[in-house]
Amino acid sequence: STVKQAAADKDENIRGMALRIARQHKLDVIPIINKLSGDGSALVRRECLIALRHNESQEAPHIWAMLANAHDGKDRWYLEALGLASDLNADACFEAWLAKVGGKWNTPAGRDLVWRVRAKAAPGYLVKILKDEKIPAESHPRYVRALDFHSGPEKDKALESLLDI
Repeated sequence: STVKQAAADKDENIRGMALRIARQHKLDVIPIINKLSGDGSALVRRECLIALRHNESQEAPHIWAMLANAHDGKDRWYLEALGLASDLNADACFEAWLAKVGGKWNTPAGRDLVWRVRAKAAPGYLVKILKDEKIPAESHPRYVRALDFHSGPEKDKALESLLDI
């Protein structure tokens, strides 16, 4: 098919276009995303994330976690694609990513994810970042501001725990 041919092209723009064509024609994007999620091109991986956004597949959070793990902490557009891809299923995506990285979440790229993802567990991790003495104080306003995008008892608990500093 044209989509398979495009997904195998040497040009990253054409590989990314394969996902756009598949979405436009309402094809099952999961097999294509599985094929392209390990692509060396951030452009292609961003297209994978965009294609995941409204996908209700059981595999979606795990694929998202794999794509999240490829975030280098420098590509703002990739981070935004991660946020958009997770917004309708943030809790499952964040949990899958945490399971994948284990205790090694506290990296520049990991802190970006905590900052951007709107999962219920994220406020607790934002507080861990704020309490981490190795994190420069000048970055704190960014993480405090991220709390504004959360609501509910998880946010309240996180804010209360900040008072224990």
